[in-house]
Amino acid sequence: MDMPNRRLDRMLYSPAGQAIAAALSGLAAGLAPVSCVACGAPDHSLCRVCAARIRRGTLHPYPAQEGAGALPAAEPVPGAYPTGPDPTGAYPTGPDPTGAHPDLFVPLPVLAAGVYSGGLARTVLAFKNRGHTDLAGFLAPVLADVLQAAVTDARRRAGNVPLVLVPVPGTGGSLQKRGYFPLALLLRRLRRRRLLPAGCAVVSLVSLPTGCGTAGALLRRWNRGGGSAGASGPQKGLGRNARRRNVRNTMTAGPPGGLKGVDCLVIDDVLTTGATIAETVRALRRAGARVFGAAVIAATPAPERNTTPTDPAVPGARSTGAGNGIARRE
Repeated sequence: MDMPNRRLDRMLYSPAGQAIAAALSGLAAGLAPVSCVACGAPDHSLCRVCAARIRRGTLHPYPAQEGAGALPAAEPVPGAYPTGPDPTGAYPTGPDPTGAHPDLFVPLPVLAAGVYSGGLARTVLAFKNRGHTDLAGFLAPVLADVLQAAVTDARRRAGNVPLVLVPVPGTGGSLQKRGYFPLALLLRRLRRRRLLPAGCAVVSLVSLPTGCGTAGALLRRWNRGGGSAGASGPQKGLGRNARRRNVRNTMTAGPPGGLKGVDCLVIDDVLTTGATIAETVRALRRAGARVFGAAVIAATPAPERNTTPTDPAVPGARSTGAGNGIARRE
């Protein structure tokens, strides 16, 4: 981090800086009234009660690959084979006395900070689609926690290897609509505040074929503060097969072999069917990289474990009838 950014962070996060921010927030609330995106209470984009409830529901990341039928297979680990989920839902490994298990499909491990429902879903949607960039301060620690858990899990299976954190590329249409890439905004905040897992670098390795070129160019663009290159059209409202078709062969990570020896963890905001993560993984593996898992802020509930917004496991929500409370991912 360069010196001006360090001075800016010290100023922003000092007691005086926080006091000034609180005063400006109060002034803004008077000039342009806001309400809590989760419960509707006045004066704050996310009230303290909802923030506390949602945060409690994201303190224990959980395996979310169940029900995401478009996810690719997990990375094979030489000399080990999956033995099924342990009590925590993780996939332990052990020595393989018989060789490969071609009939056993194990999906790519994905850790989610919380369930995409209720207050958490409304917060993510407000941050992504309604201009509430002020919610980045709340969501960044949520992403930091799930990234740390996912890196720990990946290294348990792959060994203590350096990992490149690869964000799923945003679409050009989303940039025009929002004016920013939400995931890139969060990751830059984590980098500035040194909240990324130790030994990991964030590099936007995956892009459109007409995107930014080499991995080196992508890394330089990321470090200058640019977002990731675009992908396909929006996934909102599409079913599993349509999501697959919508993103199939839309991404590239460079020529075959260009990323040989690179070990990766994919990052996305919301897991639905897993089609976008699958396409990101396909591009990385085609370029020679290994992908040991993914991390997301939230995951939609699998149909067999669908919940209502009144479920205690779904924080910061009020019941609006049957279902998840959020009809579609946006």
